[in-house]
Amino acid sequence: MAFTIRAKQDTWLKLSPKSNADLTDAEKFSFKTNSRFTVDSYTIDVPKHVRFTLGNDDKGEPILIQSERSWLAFIEHIELLDDDGSIIKLLGIITRQQAESVYGRKLSDGQLQDLNECLDKYKINNLPRIRHFVSQTAHESGGLRWLQELDNGGYLEGRKDLGNVNPGDGPKYKGAGAIQLTGRANYQAFSNAIADPKVMDGSAYVATKYPFTSAGFWWWNNNMNALCDKNPTVEQVTLRVNGGYNGLDDRKKYYQKACQVIV
Repeated sequence: MAFTIRAKQDTWLKLSPKSNADLTDAEKFSFKTNSRFTVDSYTIDVPKHVRFTLGNDDKGEPILIQSERSWLAFIEHIELLDDDGSIIKLLGIITRQQAESVYGRKLSDGQLQDLNECLDKYKINNLPRIRHFVSQTAHESGGLRWLQELDNGGYLEGRKDLGNVNPGDGPKYKGAGAIQLTGRANYQAFSNAIADPKVMDGSAYVATKYPFTSAGFWWWNNNMNALCDKNPTVEQVTLRVNGGYNGLDDRKKYYQKACQVIV
Protein backbone atom coordinates (compact mmCIF):
# COMPACT_ATOMS: atom_id res chain seq x y z
CA MET A 1 0.00 0.00 0.00
CA ALA A 2 1.32 3.45 -0.91
CA PHE A 3 0.78 6.62 1.09
CA THR A 4 1.20 10.29 0.25
CA ILE A 5 2.82 12.89 2.46
CA ARG A 6 1.77 16.52 1.95
CA ALA A 7 3.24 19.63 3.55
CA LYS A 8 0.60 21.72 5.36
CA GLN A 9 3.15 24.53 5.70
CA ASP A 10 6.76 25.21 4.81
CA THR A 11 8.77 22.73 6.85
CA TRP A 12 11.75 20.37 6.73
CA LEU A 13 12.28 16.69 6.16
CA LYS A 14 15.12 15.64 8.46
CA LEU A 15 17.36 12.67 9.06
CA SER A 16 17.19 13.19 12.85
CA PRO A 17 14.88 15.04 15.26
CA LYS A 18 17.55 17.62 16.09
CA SER A 19 16.72 21.29 15.54
CA ASN A 20 17.14 22.55 12.00
CA ALA A 21 20.03 24.80 13.05
CA ASP A 22 21.99 21.76 14.22
CA LEU A 23 21.59 19.86 10.94
CA THR A 24 23.79 20.15 7.87
CA ASP A 25 22.31 20.74 4.42
CA ALA A 26 22.74 17.03 3.70
CA GLU A 27 20.67 16.14 6.76
CA LYS A 28 17.58 18.19 5.92
CA PHE A 29 15.41 18.91 2.92
CA SER A 30 13.09 21.89 2.43
CA PHE A 31 9.49 20.73 2.07
CA LYS A 32 7.29 23.54 0.73
CA THR A 33 3.58 24.03 1.41
CA ASN A 34 1.37 21.66 -0.61
CA SER A 35 4.36 19.71 -1.94
CA ARG A 36 3.84 15.97 -1.76
CA PHE A 37 5.69 12.70 -2.10
CA THR A 38 4.76 9.05 -2.25
CA VAL A 39 5.60 7.25 1.00
CA ASP A 40 6.54 3.59 0.90
CA SER A 41 6.21 3.06 4.67
CA TYR A 42 5.86 5.05 7.87
CA THR A 43 6.11 4.65 11.62
CA ILE A 44 6.11 6.79 14.75
CA ASP A 45 9.15 6.05 16.90
CA VAL A 46 10.17 9.62 17.81
CA PRO A 47 7.75 11.77 19.83
CA LYS A 48 5.71 14.21 17.69
CA HIS A 49 7.42 13.07 14.47
CA VAL A 50 6.54 10.60 11.74
CA ARG A 51 9.35 8.58 10.17
CA PHE A 52 8.98 7.39 6.59
CA THR A 53 10.78 6.21 3.48
CA LEU A 54 10.01 8.25 0.39
CA GLY A 55 9.13 6.87 -3.00
CA ASN A 56 8.33 9.36 -5.78
CA ASP A 57 7.67 13.08 -6.00
CA ASP A 58 4.34 14.59 -7.02
CA LYS A 59 5.20 14.10 -10.72
CA GLY A 60 5.82 10.41 -10.24
CA GLU A 61 9.58 10.71 -10.67
CA PRO A 62 12.11 9.19 -8.25
CA ILE A 63 13.11 11.86 -5.76
CA LEU A 64 16.64 13.17 -5.74
CA ILE A 65 17.22 13.19 -1.99
CA GLN A 66 18.58 10.06 -0.35
CA SER A 67 15.46 7.94 -0.70
CA GLU A 68 17.14 4.82 0.68
CA ARG A 69 17.25 6.52 4.09
CA SER A 70 14.35 7.19 6.42
CA TRP A 71 13.27 10.77 6.98
CA LEU A 72 11.41 12.55 9.78
CA ALA A 73 8.80 15.29 9.69
CA PHE A 74 7.05 17.13 12.49
CA ILE A 75 3.55 15.65 12.69
CA GLU A 76 1.76 19.01 12.94
CA HIS A 77 3.39 20.25 9.73
CA ILE A 78 2.30 17.43 7.41
CA GLU A 79 -0.67 15.32 6.37
CA LEU A 80 -0.43 11.64 5.54
CA LEU A 81 -2.99 10.35 3.05
CA ASP A 82 -3.84 6.75 2.27
CA ASP A 83 -4.38 5.48 -1.28
CA ASP A 84 -8.00 6.68 -1.42
CA GLY A 85 -7.00 10.20 -0.39
CA SER A 86 -8.36 10.11 3.16
CA ILE A 87 -6.25 11.63 5.92
CA ILE A 88 -4.54 9.23 8.34
CA LYS A 89 -4.69 10.49 11.90
CA LEU A 90 -1.15 10.71 13.27
CA LEU A 91 -0.58 10.93 17.00
CA GLY A 92 2.94 10.69 18.31
CA ILE A 93 2.61 11.82 21.90
CA ILE A 94 4.18 8.60 23.12
CA THR A 95 6.11 6.11 21.02
CA ARG A 96 5.81 2.34 21.02
CA GLN A 97 9.28 2.01 22.54
CA GLN A 98 8.47 4.42 25.37
CA ALA A 99 5.14 2.79 26.16
CA GLU A 100 6.47 -0.75 26.07
CA SER A 101 9.45 0.24 28.23
CA VAL A 102 7.13 1.50 30.97
CA TYR A 103 4.37 -1.13 30.74
CA GLY A 104 6.89 -3.93 30.42
CA ARG A 105 5.14 -5.75 27.58
CA LYS A 106 4.32 -5.34 23.91
CA LEU A 107 1.31 -3.27 22.92
CA SER A 108 -0.87 -4.16 19.98
CA ASP A 109 -1.24 -1.55 17.25
CA GLY A 110 -4.77 -0.90 18.50
CA GLN A 111 -3.60 -0.38 22.07
CA LEU A 112 -0.87 2.05 21.02
CA GLN A 113 -3.33 3.97 18.86
CA ASP A 114 -5.87 4.11 21.69
CA LEU A 115 -3.19 5.27 24.14
CA ASN A 116 -2.17 8.15 21.89
CA GLU A 117 -5.78 9.04 21.12
CA CYS A 118 -6.49 9.04 24.86
CA LEU A 119 -3.55 11.33 25.62
CA ASP A 120 -4.69 13.69 22.88
CA LYS A 121 -8.40 13.65 23.70
CA TYR A 122 -7.98 14.23 27.41
CA LYS A 123 -5.04 16.68 27.06
CA ILE A 124 -2.60 14.42 28.88
CA ASN A 125 0.06 16.18 26.90
CA ASN A 126 2.92 17.43 29.05
CA LEU A 127 5.60 15.43 30.85
CA PRO A 128 4.09 15.37 34.37
CA ARG A 129 0.63 14.42 33.07
CA ILE A 130 1.93 11.71 30.74
CA ARG A 131 4.37 10.21 33.26
CA HIS A 132 1.79 9.99 36.04
CA PHE A 133 -0.96 8.68 33.76
CA VAL A 134 1.22 5.97 32.24
CA SER A 135 2.73 4.89 35.56
CA GLN A 136 -0.61 4.78 37.38
CA THR A 137 -2.30 2.83 34.59
CA ALA A 138 0.69 0.48 34.47
CA HIS A 139 0.22 -0.38 38.13
CA GLU A 140 -3.58 -0.52 38.01
CA SER A 141 -3.48 -2.97 35.09
CA GLY A 142 -0.55 -5.05 36.32
CA GLY A 143 1.56 -3.95 33.38
CA LEU A 144 -1.45 -4.40 31.04
CA ARG A 145 -2.01 -7.98 32.18
CA TRP A 146 -5.48 -7.20 33.54
CA LEU A 147 -7.65 -5.08 31.28
CA GLN A 148 -10.76 -6.84 32.54
CA GLU A 149 -11.54 -7.51 36.18
CA LEU A 150 -10.55 -11.08 37.08
CA ASP A 151 -13.69 -11.61 39.17
CA ASN A 152 -16.79 -12.52 37.16
CA GLY A 153 -18.53 -9.42 38.52
CA GLY A 154 -21.29 -11.26 40.32
CA TYR A 155 -20.58 -9.29 43.48
CA LEU A 156 -21.62 -6.13 41.58
CA GLU A 157 -25.10 -7.46 40.88
CA GLY A 158 -27.82 -5.14 42.20
CA ARG A 159 -25.42 -2.28 42.97
CA LYS A 160 -27.85 0.58 42.34
CA ASP A 161 -25.13 3.08 43.26
CA LEU A 162 -23.36 1.92 40.08
CA GLY A 163 -26.54 1.90 38.04
CA ASN A 164 -26.71 -1.90 38.01
CA VAL A 165 -30.50 -2.17 37.99
CA ASN A 166 -31.01 -4.98 35.49
CA PRO A 167 -30.28 -8.69 35.97
CA GLY A 168 -26.80 -9.46 34.67
CA ASP A 169 -25.50 -5.88 34.94
CA GLY A 170 -22.87 -6.88 37.51
CA PRO A 171 -20.95 -9.30 35.28
CA LYS A 172 -21.64 -7.34 32.10
CA TYR A 173 -20.32 -4.06 33.48
CA LYS A 174 -17.51 -5.32 35.67
CA GLY A 175 -14.19 -3.44 35.70
CA ALA A 176 -12.59 -2.86 32.29
CA GLY A 177 -9.73 -0.78 30.98
CA ALA A 178 -6.46 0.36 32.48
CA ILE A 179 -8.27 2.19 35.31
CA GLN A 180 -11.23 -0.07 35.62
CA LEU A 181 -14.50 1.42 34.45
CA THR A 182 -17.21 -0.24 36.54
CA GLY A 183 -21.01 -0.26 36.57
CA ARG A 184 -23.79 0.43 34.06
CA ALA A 185 -24.01 4.13 34.95
CA ASN A 186 -20.29 4.71 34.34
CA TYR A 187 -20.37 2.71 31.12
CA GLN A 188 -23.33 4.79 29.95
CA ALA A 189 -21.59 8.04 30.81
CA PHE A 190 -18.48 6.90 28.92
CA SER A 191 -20.57 5.74 25.97
CA ASN A 192 -22.29 9.12 25.80
CA ALA A 193 -18.99 11.01 26.11
CA ILE A 194 -17.33 9.24 23.17
CA ALA A 195 -20.53 8.70 21.15
CA ASP A 196 -20.09 4.94 20.86
CA PRO A 197 -23.21 2.97 21.86
CA LYS A 198 -21.29 -0.32 21.55
CA VAL A 199 -19.64 0.51 24.89
CA MET A 200 -22.84 -0.81 26.42
CA ASP A 201 -21.97 -4.26 25.03
CA GLY A 202 -19.90 -4.59 28.18
CA SER A 203 -16.46 -5.12 29.62
CA ALA A 204 -14.90 -7.17 26.82
CA TYR A 205 -15.60 -4.45 24.26
CA VAL A 206 -14.21 -1.67 26.46
CA ALA A 207 -11.10 -3.67 27.38
CA THR A 208 -10.35 -4.35 23.73
CA LYS A 209 -11.41 -1.11 22.05
CA TYR A 210 -10.79 1.53 24.73
CA PRO A 211 -8.29 0.22 27.30
CA PHE A 212 -6.75 3.68 27.72
CA THR A 213 -9.53 6.01 26.58
CA SER A 214 -11.76 4.59 29.31
CA ALA A 215 -8.98 5.38 31.81
CA GLY A 216 -8.54 8.85 30.35
CA PHE A 217 -12.27 9.46 30.82
CA TRP A 218 -11.85 8.82 34.53
CA TRP A 219 -8.64 10.88 34.61
CA TRP A 220 -10.34 13.90 33.02
CA ASN A 221 -13.46 13.71 35.20
CA ASN A 222 -11.32 13.63 38.34
CA ASN A 223 -9.22 16.67 37.39
CA MET A 224 -5.99 14.71 37.35
CA ASN A 225 -4.32 17.05 34.86
CA ALA A 226 -4.69 19.96 37.23
CA LEU A 227 -3.16 17.91 40.03
CA CYS A 228 -0.25 16.81 37.82
CA ASP A 229 0.45 20.42 36.86
CA LYS A 230 1.24 21.14 40.52
CA ASN A 231 4.28 18.81 40.40
CA PRO A 232 2.75 16.30 42.83
CA THR A 233 4.48 13.36 44.47
CA VAL A 234 3.55 9.82 43.49
CA GLU A 235 1.89 9.59 46.91
CA GLN A 236 -0.41 12.51 46.12
CA VAL A 237 -1.41 11.12 42.73
CA THR A 238 -1.90 7.64 44.17
CA LEU A 239 -4.19 8.97 46.89
CA ARG A 240 -6.44 10.53 44.24
CA VAL A 241 -6.43 7.42 42.05
CA ASN A 242 -6.65 4.77 44.75
CA GLY A 243 -8.23 6.54 47.69
CA GLY A 244 -5.25 5.28 49.71
CA TYR A 245 -1.72 4.11 49.04
CA ASN A 246 -2.23 0.57 47.84
CA GLY A 247 0.75 -0.63 45.79
CA LEU A 248 2.69 2.59 46.37
CA ASP A 249 6.15 1.07 45.93
CA ASP A 250 5.12 -0.51 42.63
CA ARG A 251 3.62 2.76 41.45
CA LYS A 252 6.88 4.52 42.31
CA LYS A 253 8.87 2.01 40.27
CA TYR A 254 6.65 2.58 37.24
CA TYR A 255 6.90 6.35 37.71
CA GLN A 256 10.71 6.22 37.90
CA LYS A 257 10.74 4.21 34.69
CA ALA A 258 8.40 6.69 33.03
CA CYS A 259 10.70 9.56 34.01
CA GLN A 260 13.64 7.73 32.43
CA VAL A 261 12.04 7.01 29.06
CA ILE A 262 9.43 9.75 28.57
CA VAL A 263 11.62 12.84 28.17
